[in-house]
Amino acid sequence: MILKNLTRRSNIGQLVNYILKPEKNEKAEPILKHNLRSRSAIGWTKEFESNDALRLYKRSDNIKLNHTILSFSNKDMEHIPKDLLKDISKKFIELRGKDNLYLASSHHDKDHIHLHILMSATKYMTGESNRISKMEFRELKLALDAYQKEKYPVLIHSLPAHGKLNNIHSQNISYPFKDSEKTLSQKQQISEKIEEIYGKVNSSQEFLSQLKFKGLEPYYRGGSVYGVEDQGRHYRFKTLGFDINNLDELDKKQSKEESVLQELSDLRESKNLEKELEDERSIEIENDKETEDNSEDDEYDGLGI
Repeated sequence: MILKNLTRRSNIGQLVNYILKPEKNEKAEPILKHNLRSRSAIGWTKEFESNDALRLYKRSDNIKLNHTILSFSNKDMEHIPKDLLKDISKKFIELRGKDNLYLASSHHDKDHIHLHILMSATKYMTGESNRISKMEFRELKLALDAYQKEKYPVLIHSLPAHGKLNNIHSQNISYPFKDSEKTLSQKQQISEKIEEIYGKVNSSQEFLSQLKFKGLEPYYRGGSVYGVEDQGRHYRFKTLGFDINNLDELDKKQSKEESVLQELSDLRESKNLEKELEDERSIEIENDKETEDNSEDDEYDGLGI
């Protein structure tokens, strides 16, 4: 199958309605839903929006949904029932991560079967970002291909040559949303990279170290970190939508965690010390008892007993 991922920053309801468009005379309903409890497009839209509102790091152009399209060859159509599409959807969710919201549906237009999977951009109820790198996404593709080859060997025409973007199956998919197809600007790419880093670190020092590791060199003004440098160009955190005060919150959180760990360590040491003192007391008591017993023996010996 050909696998392509698009992103969506607005109009969640429009995209939900699009993937659920009825097929011929069939009722518009999903093939699969995961971590969703509603029974209608309106309800699923509200769940996606409510989950996105919990995100830990917010800015005006956050990605709200990932829209993944899996397309199959028209030569394999007779071998692709709904049960197969449901199983492929489950495998995709397993590989991508079960901590997200998912809604899957299929389109059979233009003599090709397309499987559409919507995934929340944040984990279910935690607000954590769930971005993956290009390398991780490629590994997901390969794992899904391997699964298809092993379980559905009959789909011989739907095995892709990854990297050939002009494949006919991807050309025949129509996308009604222009902003999903836009190439991210350099600024947007840096902004998303910063968001990803921030979601994984525990201190400002670790944040700055990870920026350097990812090729973004921090630059300073007035003794404070002010932004990042990439390919000779400076980007202020403010223009990237990143609040520098978030770093203070990280350090406060780390300080609190360290304080709790220190208290636990002190408590363990205190308990160990108490145990050592109790052991010493026990030894002293045993020694005193042994001394008393020896004294009695000596007294008996003096009496000739």
